[in-house]
Parts: sequence; C-alpha cells; structure tokens
Amino acid sequence: MAIRQPGKRSRRQSKGFSLLEIVLVMAIIGILLGVVALNVGSFGNTGKIRATEASMNTIQTALDTYHLSHSAYPPTLDTLRTMKLPLLPANKPIQDGWKQAFHYNPKPNAQGMPYTLISFGGSEEWDPAVGIDAWTIGQN
Repeated sequence: MAIRQPGKRSRRQSKGFSLLEIVLVMAIIGILLGVVALNVGSFGNTGKIRATEASMNTIQTALDTYHLSHSAYPPTLDTLRTMKLPLLPANKPIQDGWKQAFHYNPKPNAQGMPYTLISFGGSEEWDPAVGIDAWTIGQN
C-alpha cells in the first residue's frame, strides 16, 4: 500500500482544471473581448463621422452652385436632386453616416451663416457634443 504524502497529488487527482482556473480564464477572456469591442466600436463611429463630413462638403458645394444660379438657397435639400440638371444624385438618399436625414434651413442662422446644415450624429436631437455642423467641420 502506498503512503500518500501531504501536499502531493496523485495522478488521478491532478487530471483536468479546477473550477477556479476555469473561472479565471473566462474572466480574462471576457476582459479582452470587452477591450476589443470598445476599440472596434469607436472605429465604426469615426467612419460615420467622416462619411457625414464628406456628404456635408458635397451638399455645401451643391448649395453654393444653386445659390450662384438662383441668387438664393433652395427651400429643401431635395430641390438639389429634383432639378432639371440635378446637383445631387437623384437615386441616392441625402443622409448622414447614421442613415438619418440632414437638418437644413435655408435662412441665415444665429451665427450669421447663410444657412443651417447639421447632422444630429446618431442622436434624436441636437447636441453640440455629438452633432456635426457644416460650418465647423475641420475646426476640432
């Protein structure tokens, strides 16, 4: 008969992982997945911001071209698509990177700009912290 020494495990007892080891590995994997998800999520938002800024630049060019021809800004952005010679593609919706409509007002705004063109930046209402104003693109 073999005498068991304290502190040593037999081969039969040391097979597999303990519950503590499995829980620790799962916790580490969860933390790593959380970090990766946060980093990937921010890249998606950056892409939406850049797409919105590019769309705003295109719309601003179309608005300025319309203004040169008509001495006024169009009443709606859809006017730029439905003209006899459209300044924006008729088959492409005028949306920001979050697939929401831009907010346009052809009247001068409080800052003295000739019109207002903003994106709520995925929000339901205007919030300067997340929204994008066509007149402040590139000033950050």
